[in-house]
Amino acid sequence: MEWDSLLSAFGLIFIAELGDKTQLAVVTQTCKFHSPWAVFLGGSLALTAVTALGAAGGSLLGAVIPMEVIRYLAAAAFGVMGLLIWREAAKTAAGDTCEAELTCEEIRPHWDWRAFGATFSLLFLAELGDKTQLAVLGLASKRPSPWLVFIGGSLALTAVTALGVAGGQQLSRWIPQQRLLQLSAVAFVGMGALMGLGVL
Repeated sequence: MEWDSLLSAFGLIFIAELGDKTQLAVVTQTCKFHSPWAVFLGGSLALTAVTALGAAGGSLLGAVIPMEVIRYLAAAAFGVMGLLIWREAAKTAAGDTCEAELTCEEIRPHWDWRAFGATFSLLFLAELGDKTQLAVLGLASKRPSPWLVFIGGSLALTAVTALGVAGGQQLSRWIPQQRLLQLSAVAFVGMGALMGLGVL
């Protein structure tokens, strides 16, 4: 087994994704839904799927769907999510939801399909054509075993997702929910705008 292929992919992807928009999105989703397992699995599966596309030949996807279209779709997804989070913050402030009166531990469901689906779709769109997928594509083209690159990249992204979920849970304990939702909404809209402009 060529461990250097796996370790190279893991190290490169892990460092590239620390503090990236993907990890920020995971933190925000954890704070919003209070369902860490659903966010973790949704995020991990989305990132693994994108990594698989990169290892199998991300350039083929780019030939089918122009990268500019993918970028605009991801930007729109972030913007819409930001507006929905802001609306939820307004409801919390108005007392329309009981979440403001509950602690993080009390409102966390065992499983939340909405959190899973929202996280999966958001991260899948955000990572299509991203530097991480391009890095996996580049590594896979230079190594004899693209599967080891896929495994290394997927493990790195899963580790970054786990760190994001842990960070989101901690933030939920430190910052009042309404303020956290407002900050998340601004971050999402800001990231959507930067993605639309091609900065991210």
